[in-house]
Amino acid sequence: MTTPPPTRREFLRTTSAAAVVGAAASIAQAAKPADKSKILNYNPKMGYRRLGKTELMISEVSLGGHGGKKPEDRIPVLEKAIELGMNYLDTNMASEVALYGQAMAKAKNAKRDKFHIGFASWPVKITEEYEKKLTEKLMISEIDKRLKAYKTDMLDIWRPVGATWGKGQTKIATMLDVTPKTLDLVANTFEKVRKAGKVRFLGVSAHNPKVFRRVLNDYPQFSVVIFPYLFLTKDFGGDGLLKLATDKDVGVIGLKPFGAGTTFGIKPREIKGKVDKRAHVLVREMLAEKRLAAIIPGVNIPEQLLENVKGSYEKGKATTQADRDAIEQCTENYYAHITPEYKWLHQWETV
Repeated sequence: MTTPPPTRREFLRTTSAAAVVGAAASIAQAAKPADKSKILNYNPKMGYRRLGKTELMISEVSLGGHGGKKPEDRIPVLEKAIELGMNYLDTNMASEVALYGQAMAKAKNAKRDKFHIGFASWPVKITEEYEKKLTEKLMISEIDKRLKAYKTDMLDIWRPVGATWGKGQTKIATMLDVTPKTLDLVANTFEKVRKAGKVRFLGVSAHNPKVFRRVLNDYPQFSVVIFPYLFLTKDFGGDGLLKLATDKDVGVIGLKPFGAGTTFGIKPREIKGKVDKRAHVLVREMLAEKRLAAIIPGVNIPEQLLENVKGSYEKGKATTQADRDAIEQCTENYYAHITPEYKWLHQWETV
């Protein structure tokens, strides 16, 4: 007689109980001083934080995608990231992964073994309008493509993207939800690729706060959540996402800290090769939130990396009047220059 597979409710109840025990042990472990010898690409100037129950210690200022059209554009950025002590790279689109993979192959020092790597499956996304196209086979094929691009057998974090862009999608209400049906599919697919040794941990990124509440409350398989976190974002309090993620021992990574560039009084995508000397002040402000494992500002050139990591290097430095003025100026810029397609960022001013 064949034993029937567990129902989703039974499966979640079992894994949730295990997660609670694991989380308690992990939190206790996190209270101990980190073993610096086990931190990938350690630099004593850089701060490193525990990425929830993954137990990875990642640089609190990390590297993202976007920027550059050929590998030669990204090699200097990758090399500078390694020099500065960064050890986490997160890429979204297939084109970004291909670009970084080619750049790593040509780089002198910034090889795959120097980074923990997170990746999405874009253009395959998990929002409702794409749901009918999603299959386990499709998801695994996209994961395999990313492995091939990075010339590796395993990547650290698969984080399917639950954000969507397009005509009319300028508000949270039009950034569609991710359903339990799709999350079930993602969780089951992850178990297969994890057992196959292709991916170590599961995460999710999205622009709709409802996605994270569903993931954090119902799916212990997820170890990382990635969402917009602005320099002026405030904690909602007892019922906020940061508290919920901490309770579940899930790592939090913040994206778009500079409001897609509007913080500096420019339109998105205009930042390109510009360096704003106020950036490190905003980074330092964000890093005061200990429940963030890392923030990932968009960069195009090495000089922007230097400015961003200064916020980690100078963490704990007394705030000056010039710093307060910079924060005030950037706040005014953000509200004055945010474009219609990014107005949804207002929903992330409180988490």
